[in-house]
Amino acid sequence: MISKNKYYQLHFIVLLWGFTPVLGKLITLPALDLVFWRLILSILSLGIYILYKKFKYDLSTKELFEILLMGLLVGSHWYFFYHAIKVSNVSIAMAGFSTITLFASVLQPILLKKKFFWGDAFYGIIILIGLSIILSFEGGAALGVWYGILAAFTGAFFGTYNGKLIEKHNSSYITILEFIGALIFTIIVIIVQGNGNFTLQAVSNIDWLWLFILSVICTTLAFTMSVEIMKYFTPFTVIITNNLEPVYGVVFSVLLFGKTEVMSKQFYIGAIIILICVFSYPFFKNKFDKSIL
Repeated sequence: MISKNKYYQLHFIVLLWGFTPVLGKLITLPALDLVFWRLILSILSLGIYILYKKFKYDLSTKELFEILLMGLLVGSHWYFFYHAIKVSNVSIAMAGFSTITLFASVLQPILLKKKFFWGDAFYGIIILIGLSIILSFEGGAALGVWYGILAAFTGAFFGTYNGKLIEKHNSSYITILEFIGALIFTIIVIIVQGNGNFTLQAVSNIDWLWLFILSVICTTLAFTMSVEIMKYFTPFTVIITNNLEPVYGVVFSVLLFGKTEVMSKQFYIGAIIILICVFSYPFFKNKFDKSIL
């Protein structure tokens, strides 16, 4: 029997992830600069963890480049996620990002060669209706929603593909190599945007604090805890609990930022439709498609 403490730990991990969009808004840096420093601090802290644990390195050159390539998606995912917040607000960004579960379900049969589930298309249509309601009544929401959707798609892609990589490799090495790949992607984009120059905005003392919390606590710590917690829970339980991340993100943002996060009534109608889909989807899929979950 799983102890209550393990359930508390699982929810604490999701709580940490739900706080990342709030930190993204608190940090005054542009999205690319934010991603760059998050990666630097996460790589350093995760590297220390790997050295401490003395994990065995068992990757071939081909596998190394495969994981680094997947890291390019990680970098683009984080850029889209934080750019969505910068051009709109947390609530709008999370409305688009909440589609990640369904993207994962569509990508799973393609990347992992599993059976396609007809319910994916059904839920996809309902989510599009919810997004349409948001975009119809929130004039400035479109850009934030679309960047949130791009963040969801890229996150679902590398998250699903990691299910294939984790069968053969240590999760810590997968993560740090993907972070390095993401860092390479971010540096290239910064240079391209700077017309050949690598320039970063100066980081304030308060931004260093938020970056530390984001990188070490909400990234490295949350990651190591999530690996450990998988020893006690099924993927189905973790999927359901992870659906709370967009909810936590919106609640935190409303509590901390007040009026800037309060949207129209129609926005919440659309968001509720999306959240109902996200929460009911695992139960629906478990009932009608037990071969996948």
